[in-house]
Amino acid sequence: MPLTDADDLFLSELWRKLGDTPLPAGSPLYEPLHAGLDAADPVWLMQRQVRLSGVESLQLFSGFRGGGKTTELLRLKAVLEEKGYLVLYADALDYINPAEPVDVSGLIMVLAGAFSDRLAAESGIDLQTETFWTRFANFLTRTKVTITGVELKGELGGIGAAGANAPKVGLGIKAEFKTGSTFRDRLQTALSGLLAELKAEADDFFEAGVKAVQRKYGEEKQIVFIFDQLEQIRGNYENWASVIRSVEQLFTVHLDKMRQPYVHAIYSVPPWLKFITPPDAPMTILPTVHLWNNDAERSPFARGWEIYRSLIERRMHKTEIERLFGESGTEAIDRLIGACGGHVRDLLRLLQQTVRRADSLPVSKRVVDNVISAARSDLLPVALEDAKWLLDISQRRDTALRAVSERAIERLSNFLDSHRVIYFVNGSEWYDIHPLIREEVARVVAAGDGHQAS
Repeated sequence: MPLTDADDLFLSELWRKLGDTPLPAGSPLYEPLHAGLDAADPVWLMQRQVRLSGVESLQLFSGFRGGGKTTELLRLKAVLEEKGYLVLYADALDYINPAEPVDVSGLIMVLAGAFSDRLAAESGIDLQTETFWTRFANFLTRTKVTITGVELKGELGGIGAAGANAPKVGLGIKAEFKTGSTFRDRLQTALSGLLAELKAEADDFFEAGVKAVQRKYGEEKQIVFIFDQLEQIRGNYENWASVIRSVEQLFTVHLDKMRQPYVHAIYSVPPWLKFITPPDAPMTILPTVHLWNNDAERSPFARGWEIYRSLIERRMHKTEIERLFGESGTEAIDRLIGACGGHVRDLLRLLQQTVRRADSLPVSKRVVDNVISAARSDLLPVALEDAKWLLDISQRRDTALRAVSERAIERLSNFLDSHRVIYFVNGSEWYDIHPLIREEVARVVAAGDGHQAS
């Protein structure tokens, strides 16, 4: 029967509860996905690294779209705060343009600026009113940096003679750097010859910040600086290669410059970086919770299914599940879990789309069929060359990456970002392709091979 006003209100409330946003620590909606699995909890591993590392450390953290990476970093923040650390969390997208390459000089500036901003916001410490942005403007004056060939906006015209105007100039630099403007490019070029001086300036600021924290909280207080969303630097189809090279340079050639004195630094980075990162940079990747085992039959992994059923029950009470799905609720939910491939965001979207397509309550099997069909369509079509690689991954259960080239990394990253390929860890790491495209991948390869044979 048609939906009533009461039904619409129920579905609207359910839609909001199924939204995919990072969860704060302690949220009743949070499901401990990695607790009790064969793989160690990534948050436990990272906090353990901090606690074992004395007064400073560097860690890289990554995850795939929809895996709950930011939620886990917020949980890490809460865990470390409970242990007495001052944890400063910054979002890289507040400072950089993810569509553009990142130069080491620019990132050094941004890291110190973000540290300065969060230190003031979370501790009220402004280092005697001198933020790093002010300090940086004065640094440009002292080192006689000139930026020619561009028209500077507003207060940026004060560069070269900052002086008392330095605070406004510094904030102008912060704003311009994020836009990907010509000014930013010229600034990075000008700083390239002053890398050692810029790093020393940034290190001095970090040390001053640490001392200010210890004056306020005591000499034993340690700082953890989390810089999230840096993995969003991925460029576009025109500049992907240059973006890959810039990120590779940052975390291989310039890895030492990413360390901060007397600070535990944790940076989120693109997952493909694991293929080229040197072994002295600990990297933790948030895996997908596997729903099937790494065997020939892909036998069901019972614990994985239990985790996702529990996740749904945190969002929907049993009475709500029964009202939405009727007596076949368990069967419908298991079908949607099986169709998500193990990605939290995809599961929530499948549930939201079920709510969106509901034309009666409980929803019919046809509605669930259509939701799954639409999700499959989002992963298709698959070109023949991609299908061959995907089939290889599905058979070998690894990346089947034969050469670490920019083009190969780009293709594999697209597979992982789109969830056509999924990364798992249980005992050891392994890969597989999304269950919704297994048959189509095999069909495309068979058809292609048949066409070539003829």
